[in-house]
Amino acid sequence: MLTIATFNLCNLSATAAPARFERFGAIIAQDLQGPAIVAVQEVMQENPGPPRAPVPVPADAAYQTLIGAVTGAGGPAYAYREIPPLADQDGGMAGANIRVGVLFDPKRLRFSDRGAAGPEDSVGIRFSGDGPSLTRNPGRIVPAHPAFAGDAHRHWAPSRKALAAEFEAEGRRLFVIVCHFKSMRALTRRVQDYAKKQRHAQAELIHGFAGDLLACDPDAAIVILGDLNDVPGSRTLKALKGSRFHNLLDDAPRGQAYTRRHGGQPQALDHILISPALRRGAALRIPHLHSDAAPGSPEPASDHDPVLALLPAFAVGA
Repeated sequence: MLTIATFNLCNLSATAAPARFERFGAIIAQDLQGPAIVAVQEVMQENPGPPRAPVPVPADAAYQTLIGAVTGAGGPAYAYREIPPLADQDGGMAGANIRVGVLFDPKRLRFSDRGAAGPEDSVGIRFSGDGPSLTRNPGRIVPAHPAFAGDAHRHWAPSRKALAAEFEAEGRRLFVIVCHFKSMRALTRRVQDYAKKQRHAQAELIHGFAGDLLACDPDAAIVILGDLNDVPGSRTLKALKGSRFHNLLDDAPRGQAYTRRHGGQPQALDHILISPALRRGAALRIPHLHSDAAPGSPEPASDHDPVLALLPAFAVGA
């Protein structure tokens, strides 16, 4: 069975307090029981803030510290992959250069690096006799498109780029697409509408890429996940799902399908969507570790809950 999680780490850098890393390590190792894959959002560069320049800004120390915290809590010795963004080109807190990335357990999954993609390189799909594969691994999906790079005429700001990664287990390929769509934060209704339209465009692009994988192989194992900054039933989620992908949050018990709170009200912003080949026996779990934190308890490690999918239809080695 494949286990895969998504987790917004709330502007996590290598300089965060050790106690915060310890908490994340315990959540991933114990509460989530060490998933084979953890898609992460809001990982920061090591030294946020000026000076800024249009050069890639990696976050290796943040990943390494997080992985150390996971193993210290009894979890897997993860490997990680990201494509560092160009400084000040992916939105989020000024100077932080937040990005998405992926942790994976190399004992359960094989990752074949391919293509040495940079922040402005776009991943494609190669088709051969044994099915589709990525031209770059990992790779960013249309990073130069205005929906991600920004467009002043449409009032779209630069936003986090989606990361596509290809894994293999037991001779079977798995495609994982990690997303962090345009933020909902807006000071006016007009700006809010611009952001919605940008998320809609992002969702259509990601769905198009995933749909191309399915066109090559209707049985392709595909997971689209991350902080999508929109709720089930929204135009964003409808565009991302289309007619073939299934949002596991739709299966959550009534009253439990939320991943954070805003103004005290529950919101479901973190999602895991799966292709038809993964539907059999699929289940979702949302440990409300942060959104339901008791008053007076220690400050939560994040403002989002992790979301865990259990996918029996994809077998991985023990």
